[in-house]
Amino acid sequence: MKNHRISILFIAIFSTLFMHVNAQKNNVVADSAALMQAQQLKQTEQKVGYSNSHPDAQWFPKAGLGLFIHWGMIAVKGTGDLSWCMLANKPWKDATITPNEYYSYANKWNPNAIDFDKMLKAAKAAGVTYAVFVTKHHDGFTLWPSKYGEIGTKYQFGGRDFVKEYVAACRKNNIRVGLYFSPPDWYFGRQYKSFSFHSKQVLDMDHKPTVLPQKPADFEQKRCEYIQNQVTELLTNYGKIDLIWFDGGGGEIPNKVVRELQPGIVINRRNGGSGDYGDSEGALPQRRFQGWFETCETCWPSRKWAYSESAGWDTAPEVIAELVKLRAWGGNLLANLGPKASGEVPQQALIAWKEMAAWMKHSRESVIDANSGPWPEDVNTPVTTRDGIAYVHFLPGEKTEVVWKNAPKPMKAFLLKSKKTVAFAYENGILKLNIPENQRTSNVDVVKLILEK
Repeated sequence: MKNHRISILFIAIFSTLFMHVNAQKNNVVADSAALMQAQQLKQTEQKVGYSNSHPDAQWFPKAGLGLFIHWGMIAVKGTGDLSWCMLANKPWKDATITPNEYYSYANKWNPNAIDFDKMLKAAKAAGVTYAVFVTKHHDGFTLWPSKYGEIGTKYQFGGRDFVKEYVAACRKNNIRVGLYFSPPDWYFGRQYKSFSFHSKQVLDMDHKPTVLPQKPADFEQKRCEYIQNQVTELLTNYGKIDLIWFDGGGGEIPNKVVRELQPGIVINRRNGGSGDYGDSEGALPQRRFQGWFETCETCWPSRKWAYSESAGWDTAPEVIAELVKLRAWGGNLLANLGPKASGEVPQQALIAWKEMAAWMKHSRESVIDANSGPWPEDVNTPVTTRDGIAYVHFLPGEKTEVVWKNAPKPMKAFLLKSKKTVAFAYENGILKLNIPENQRTSNVDVVKLILEK
């Protein structure tokens, strides 16, 4: 997702604390394009979230579950990631095609079945409270009819405005509006860019060796003006925007200017400097963040951001397990969806969402709008809290008895799903409890504790 020429931050790798759980995922570490890409780009986390004090931004730290939407012309091919598959010599697993072939798919792209209302209604039932739509990836194709640039819906689909449709669907379904925007634009600078990942080889748009021409003296000025104009369109043409997710910027449009356009907006940290929250990508963070944070994960499909027919699909228990671990640390999960070229949500995602929706009906309160807990310092499983309440999450496949030291004293314990009482022992500040085997499910099971005042 990120231009290798831009210095942006990210993550180390899974800690042993999470390794045994994540080994169950379809998103196998060694095969995860997102994680391998992040490692190769030498990205690290912004470990401190600089929480935004504006009243309109206070929804973010308790939002819980977001939906990332990566949709573009490469979905026509059904393999390879947005933009990145144009680069040769990548050290991570991904399809490789020439830029000229990549851009030819714009003329084969028929988004005849995109229905953001239907998509976001199903996502809302699955627990999603905010969404982030990729308005322009590194390939430069704008999903709104921008007045600026040479490729986008201004020239395709009769000038259709997918951003407008998406924003309207978010508001209809009471989902916070987030927009992703890539300042790196490989089409804008295509004459001066090598389409090889490493610098040992300079390749043109047909992946043939070349010598790049020198950029004109005013290239950088024009590039910055171009980015500023596009971001200004996004932040003035669609009403209130709750979050903007820059991907690889150098501050071409400074955060100060972004806030002048949208005073209460939440800004991520990839716009040349720190943002309102920390984040990790492709894997859970290694340790608890300070302040607000978010993890974005490939989920549908498991190992690609864009639609891929062979990258696997995360199940509901896998996604919920990721969510509860993040919520136990006060973080959000931004779970990615790659719609088909037609705009349809893949059936595998709908199956997961339906199961997530069923789980949310009984256990939503344990993750959405809940507070963090003392895991793993004092307890061996993720715990979230509210005033006078704690939620103990039993992860799929784990049979270990829960032991919580320095625990508050419970008055009552019961399963959220069945409301059945759960026995517990409490002595000298140590709480022990378990769920009978015949009451466990294949998903995350949650015990609600009513605490002594």
